[in-house]
Amino acid sequence: MNPLMTRLVTAAAAVFALTNVCSAQEQVKVTSLGNAAQFKGTTIKMKDKGQAAYVLSFKAGKEFEATTDGTKNTDVNLYVHDQAGKQVGKDDSPGPKSSVKITPEKEGKYKFVITNAGGNNMVTFKVTVAK
Repeated sequence: MNPLMTRLVTAAAAVFALTNVCSAQEQVKVTSLGNAAQFKGTTIKMKDKGQAAYVLSFKAGKEFEATTDGTKNTDVNLYVHDQAGKQVGKDDSPGPKSSVKITPEKEGKYKFVITNAGGNNMVTFKVTVAK
């Protein structure tokens, strides 16, 4: 195969893979957990390459910290999106623990997407709002 054809096939494969990842993220069921100040945390049974998505409501000006902690040493990542869908924070460092701190400029809902790679895991998701 000539180099141009190899690059074309590689590019097509990358686009196909990216499309599948984006489609999978869009199909994740989003669960509303209500008011962040009253949320005490949840534990999620996550499969390898699994995802979970949650929405919480926040007041303006009150910093919050969202964290994940897995029982096994898999790669758990945390992504935070504002009400408009814009990613406003992430922790995609290796390992089962993630942490993101944000101070909302205005009242609204934030979506938290948690991903897991490297094997099945039990993941605790918590959000702490400043008083």
